[in-house]
Amino acid sequence: MTTNVSGQWPGALGGIRVLDFTAFVAGPYCTRLMADLGAEVVKVEPPAGDLLRATSPLLDGHSRFFGQLNCGKKSLQLDLKTAEGGDLARQLAAKADVVVENFRPGVMARFGLDYPTLSAAKPDLIYCSISGYGQTGPGAERPAFAAIVHAASGYDLAQLDYQDGNGAPARGRPVVADILAGTHANAAISAALHHRGRTGIGQYLDIALIDAMHNVLPYEFQASQLEAQVRRVPIYEPIRTQDGFIIITPVTQKNFESLAKSLDRPEWITDPRFKERGDRLQNWPQLVAMVGDWAAGRTAAECERIIGRGCPCARYQTIGESLATPEVVARGGAVEAEDAAGRFMVPAPPLRMSASAAPIRPKVPELGEHDGEVIRNWLAGDAEE
Repeated sequence: MTTNVSGQWPGALGGIRVLDFTAFVAGPYCTRLMADLGAEVVKVEPPAGDLLRATSPLLDGHSRFFGQLNCGKKSLQLDLKTAEGGDLARQLAAKADVVVENFRPGVMARFGLDYPTLSAAKPDLIYCSISGYGQTGPGAERPAFAAIVHAASGYDLAQLDYQDGNGAPARGRPVVADILAGTHANAAISAALHHRGRTGIGQYLDIALIDAMHNVLPYEFQASQLEAQVRRVPIYEPIRTQDGFIIITPVTQKNFESLAKSLDRPEWITDPRFKERGDRLQNWPQLVAMVGDWAAGRTAAECERIIGRGCPCARYQTIGESLATPEVVARGGAVEAEDAAGRFMVPAPPLRMSASAAPIRPKVPELGEHDGEVIRNWLAGDAEE
């Protein structure tokens, strides 16, 4: 059974109130996942709004980048630099189950919205801080975005090492560190809520992008400590076809034997160069070259169809091509969201649960759209005031 997209079942985090002081990617992705899981997420934005609201791709002034990361939330426009704004934020925090922020360390304390201050008024509060280098240590106050942490963590040079160290690290804009940190933050918050349910105790969570990136490199992390004994073999590499590239991963003996049979090369199975896994690793370039000779006269789709019956194989595809594949279509890999400029597609949540809903909440909030509603419902006060 897959996620109930209609939302007829309650979300696992239904009834949980989240006060979201995040911007850019890592924090908003964490709280978007919480909204998918049914939490009421109130995104606190400065008078000018989250900077991503002005970031392309844009349609009629509305950012789809912002929309994908913030759909399903409520927007509260609040100036934390004023005494009134800070006071209102503290009143709201006293009604929240979870506070999430991704300012540089020290900023929330200057606003009077740090964990010691807020937990004094609400001891069972779950408070999560997401930052580049964590809340303590000599690098705590260093500014950092995903690209900075990719470089600082060893991730970029690990990738370059697989290119035999040739040239400079690759250019790009993927936000791997942000998405990983947001995912880990969501997991930590969920665990802390479970712990609070058993003990009644709140807690402070410190999530660092640098930690997330080190954890995405398990082989490389260990190989860096055993450099003399471990030879890094780039066994996953593109193989050129008639019209593109494929990648194969004949990791197990069964995978390799299937590859050999698919290519009508059964003699490879007993070839001393490839017979055992260790032999194949030592002679991997030769094996890839031989597969490349076979693939050169065929399309990538044909190669994938022939090899993929028993050996993991995939074509290199664009995002659009990936979304059109039968396996992604069958899982509903793209779903609709909606902002003031119209409807658009976003990735389906990766959270598929059989007994609780975890669909995208499709509406992207306008800046300050829910000011009155949040104050009225959370504080039972006068919306006009």
